Amino acid sequence: MAKSSDTSITKAEANKFLKEAAPGKQLSCQKIKGFYLLKTQKNATWQFRYTDFAGSRKKLNLGKFVDGSDDRIEAVASVIEFKSKLNKGEDPAEEIRRKKQSYIVNNKDKERRTGASYLSGPYSIHQGRKKDGGKHTLKMIERGFTDLLKKPMDELTKHDIHEWQSLYAKGRTNPSTGELIPRSYETVTRVYGAFKTMVRHAYGNDVIDCFPLADVKLLAMSDFEKEKLHGAEDKNRRMLTDSEITALNLGLEKYKLELVNGRERSICHGKPHLPSFKNITYPNWFFPFFHLAAYTGMRPGDLYNLHWHQLNLDFKRLVKIPNKTRHHKNPARIDLPLSEHILSVMKYWKEQQGNPPAANLVFPSPRTGKELSKDAHKKHWRNLLEHSQIEYQLDFYSLRHHYISKLVATGVPLFSVARLSGHKSVKMIEEHYGHLSPHHAAEALERISDDFRVGA
Repeated sequence: MAKSSDTSITKAEANKFLKEAAPGKQLSCQKIKGFYLLKTQKNATWQFRYTDFAGSRKKLNLGKFVDGSDDRIEAVASVIEFKSKLNKGEDPAEEIRRKKQSYIVNNKDKERRTGASYLSGPYSIHQGRKKDGGKHTLKMIERGFTDLLKKPMDELTKHDIHEWQSLYAKGRTNPSTGELIPRSYETVTRVYGAFKTMVRHAYGNDVIDCFPLADVKLLAMSDFEKEKLHGAEDKNRRMLTDSEITALNLGLEKYKLELVNGRERSICHGKPHLPSFKNITYPNWFFPFFHLAAYTGMRPGDLYNLHWHQLNLDFKRLVKIPNKTRHHKNPARIDLPLSEHILSVMKYWKEQQGNPPAANLVFPSPRTGKELSKDAHKKHWRNLLEHSQIEYQLDFYSLRHHYISKLVATGVPLFSVARLSGHKSVKMIEEHYGHLSPHHAAEALERISDDFRVGA
């Protein structure tokens, strides 16, 4: 270890030099050849000058002057080390250059392997081939993994994921109330699944040498989360009651009448540029949207990007691949015949739209002609519920729950229910709606019992 006595430059001399010397002046060490303190415009730096084996003069910066204590001793130690290397035939400047280059290369490689770099680069290109450029998936990963995206993907650990899960499940703060809204286990699972798929994609493209999340699963659902999840399922996954259906139908008519009367009053009060609603079937897109959702049980997102060639009125059939399974190798496929009622509804809507070509959206935005935002139906749904005078809150998704529940309860085979509702297998239907299925097993057991009654 270097000592103060190794150099002739004392702390006092260095501080005096700093105060009195002009920029560019040097305070040389009399004990160590080539070691000196260089005065700069604002401060001073410790430096070492030497001649390499090719006869070229070189100098190395050993660090800034701080107070002449530790910084001076550290600079002396560096010079002693460099002189030792020179005696062995090594060039310290060249070694430093190689280390810097190696550091830069390693840092670039490390940066390339981070989730953030892969997300904004190759994975964005990959997702760009999907619907809407994969914006939803990319945003979900970006927002969900702010910290872990900074880390090289091949350095991720089980501890990282479980720590992320604990923090992410706590939820986000409601900006208006300040209340913490926890995230459901289902949401946490979906977000982690998207992130894990990205890391797997990076491994498949040789960006990382291993897939560290191959065997990393989320922590099991807590008892509280199970109770909360199943409680919500029991409450929401059901058929609508007769009184709820009657109230919704009545509310739909009231809402329609309100829109028609409101438009007519606007026209009477000096807004003749507004078209009258009196001679058209539907005041806006929400009314046929509601009817088609109720008849098909389709998710709102699938209705938003439904095209007329998928809703073929001539063949009386709706054929569509649900958005949720579009990226699968063998996606689910909705294939539904259209009843006379829904056929009539959609024919009126198509005529009202001016009989658009098959490539057009069934429910385009009235302003842009493009796809509506994913929450566009919520405002109309709230208005419908107000006119329906249903005291408790129903979600628009209740139409899908009613659709599936009624199919199951009326004895439609679960495989058929899965196909009609856009699921690839019966697993979800069986798990969440199976309790509604008629008890055919009891009838079968009774018949088996009858087979062997003779002699009993």
